[in-house]
Amino acid sequence: MRDAGQASRSISSETPANSRPGTVAVWDIPLRVWHWALAAFVLVACVTPNTFDRLHRLAGYAVIGLLAFRLIWGWIGSRHSLFERISLKLRAAPRYMMSIMRGETGRYLGLNPAGAAMLIAMLGLLIISTISGVMQVSLRFFGVWWVEDAHALSSNAIIALIAVHVLGTLWMSVLQRENLVRAMFTGRKRVPGSARAVMGKTRPAASVAGADVPEPAERAERISVVPDLPPSRATPQPAVAKPAGPPRMPRALSVHDRKLGLGN
Repeated sequence: MRDAGQASRSISSETPANSRPGTVAVWDIPLRVWHWALAAFVLVACVTPNTFDRLHRLAGYAVIGLLAFRLIWGWIGSRHSLFERISLKLRAAPRYMMSIMRGETGRYLGLNPAGAAMLIAMLGLLIISTISGVMQVSLRFFGVWWVEDAHALSSNAIIALIAVHVLGTLWMSVLQRENLVRAMFTGRKRVPGSARAVMGKTRPAASVAGADVPEPAERAERISVVPDLPPSRATPQPAVAKPAGPPRMPRALSVHDRKLGLGN
């Protein structure tokens, strides 16, 4: 497919000499720093309420800054950091998650539809939690019940989403036979065919009673690289020929045509 071909062609140009062979750059450095910084500050904010209020507020302000950066980077960052296909992936998320339940998953170099849904939900809850937190410590909204409830409920939902995110990452790592946590550190992911190449190099030859036993057929990688969004239709619809209209009438020669000698 298109992404697979682009990834395969870009190995030689995007793979530095000190990187692992058979991988391609996916996550840029600003996005990786943002991801792990956000994880650290959210963790600090989750364990410090009502005990270390000053540290809790500082972590909240840091999260606000990180959210502002992510919203900007979603428009000017690298390809897999952009928001341009989020709406399409959100529409494909329910069908994609049903496929995951059956153990059928395509391999996305960037965010898959489930990851896109997780990103939007997490950003939305973080915005609600941080804004309500700032309102909660202001004089005007201090002690207002709906502000406190919004902050508490959104914060608890964030903790639940973090657990789902960690479990989903581990599950997809097993299904796709790739360490996705390491990919968020290195920024690189495996390209199609690299697993089969390693299997072919490391497979030992067996023999019984002096006769060579045929080697088992190489198991094809059951993960295919698919575009950022699967096509909505399996087969393209044939183009319908438009009916021929009435014959055109010859136009009258203009003054400029006569000057050029046309129609003579």
